[in-house]
Amino acid sequence: MIRKIIFFLFFFLIIIIFNSCKKSDSGGGTTPPPPPPPVISTLKDASSIPIGVGISYDLFKNNATYSALIKAQFDRITAEYQMKHGPNVKNDGTYDFSKTDDLVNLVQSAGLTIHGHTLAWHQNNNGTYLRSLSGSAGPNILLNPSFENGFTNWFTQVSSTAPTSGNISVETSDVQSGTQSAKIVVNTPGPNAFSIQVLSDNISVTNGSTYKFTYWAKSITNGQALRVVAQGTSYYAQADQALTTAWTLYTFTFTPTENSVSVKFHFPNAGTFYIDNLSVGASSTVINSGLVKNALQSWITTIVTRYKGKVTGWDVANEVVVDGTGNLRTSANSSASGIDAFYWADYLGREYIADAFRWANAADPSAKLFINDYNLESDSRKLDSLIKIVNELQSANVPIHGIGIQMHVSINSNNSAIDNAFQKLVATGLLIHVSELDVRINPSNINPFTSTQALLDQQAQKYKYIVESYFRNVPAAQRYGITVWNVTDADSWIVTGGKQDAPTLFDNNFNKKPAYSGFLEALK
Repeated sequence: MIRKIIFFLFFFLIIIIFNSCKKSDSGGGTTPPPPPPPVISTLKDASSIPIGVGISYDLFKNNATYSALIKAQFDRITAEYQMKHGPNVKNDGTYDFSKTDDLVNLVQSAGLTIHGHTLAWHQNNNGTYLRSLSGSAGPNILLNPSFENGFTNWFTQVSSTAPTSGNISVETSDVQSGTQSAKIVVNTPGPNAFSIQVLSDNISVTNGSTYKFTYWAKSITNGQALRVVAQGTSYYAQADQALTTAWTLYTFTFTPTENSVSVKFHFPNAGTFYIDNLSVGASSTVINSGLVKNALQSWITTIVTRYKGKVTGWDVANEVVVDGTGNLRTSANSSASGIDAFYWADYLGREYIADAFRWANAADPSAKLFINDYNLESDSRKLDSLIKIVNELQSANVPIHGIGIQMHVSINSNNSAIDNAFQKLVATGLLIHVSELDVRINPSNINPFTSTQALLDQQAQKYKYIVESYFRNVPAAQRYGITVWNVTDADSWIVTGGKQDAPTLFDNNFNKKPAYSGFLEALK
């Protein structure tokens, strides 16, 4: 019996040893191979830094293909135009942020972050308002300018000549200031523009002097127009003004050729109109630098405060250095002109740069603040001058956090110069942002121009080199990100500006170009 027990114990032990030596197998055969690594198919997924894109508000709002591509490929946006001075400041200096609010809400709802562009630039301003900051050299010479005493010192007329129909009254419930305004209802315009009119008593003026006539006005429906007139015995000047449904300040200047005039409002169009708070004063032709400074401070403080916590960084001072010379940009050494051009340095000197950073930092201490410029990779004098400005700001303890190198380059741009620019900028210790990257394949502006595969391949290699150079030369702690400028070739600022080119990562039909592959490969 004992021998049988020993035998069974020995047999049982052999079975245990045998089973413990078998490999675990769920279904026979060999062990399955590990799953392949995930395929990285978007720029933002491949990158360890934010990848941004310069966008159009209208396209992002209204073009589903455009917005879907942005949401899929990028994690940060810069508004190409919508956050600048011009789109948000009205002619009277008040603000209309309705479209910018909508943009910010749309972008945040898409899970994207926002880099603000730009607070102080010499273009895309409301130049009409800024050039009106001359002040007045004299007091208001109009009597009863706000209709607080009804129509005392004013004459009103609704002509009896057919088909004229309307009425003029004192309004107490809808005023710009005070307690009363003038309300003009035009049911049917008369045969003459002055068939329905409101005009002041004659006022004494100086022959040959310039006067500024300002008035607040609104209409029931957007676009309804009135006519403002300055008239004496022989002198006559007039201007039509389309109104909005909000009280808005309008300015009309005139230079009389006699010593007594009357200011008048004519109503040649049907509608309901309100006017209030009028002023006529001798006008100074010199823009008041104090008013300009106040306007810049108000603009920066208002917009940065409004989007505090929603915008991660701002291009505070944009393109402050002149190409080739390294001088501070002014109207005297720059060619940009037109209604939206306004050179802050003309009135505030170089101090406007430091002030702009201080005001922005006070409005949102958490936002990263940048100085931003172009051609830094190709213009060594400009690069050195910008760095000198940065050093001055740092020495003065101005809150500057980064430098934006725009990099509007071409397939012919020098790679060594690109490396050099990154290295010099890094030496400042600030964050480095490739802020507006695109690569032209037709830098000579050949017209007509047809893209070729060889040119697209060169473009891909240039994109790849720039991204690799950024990672090679910019330490991780100084990498703010890379932003490409515009989404497709069709909406590129270069193409919409009238040049034949294909500078972006996507073609006109939203297809990925070789440039996209080069960019993506460099990120991995």
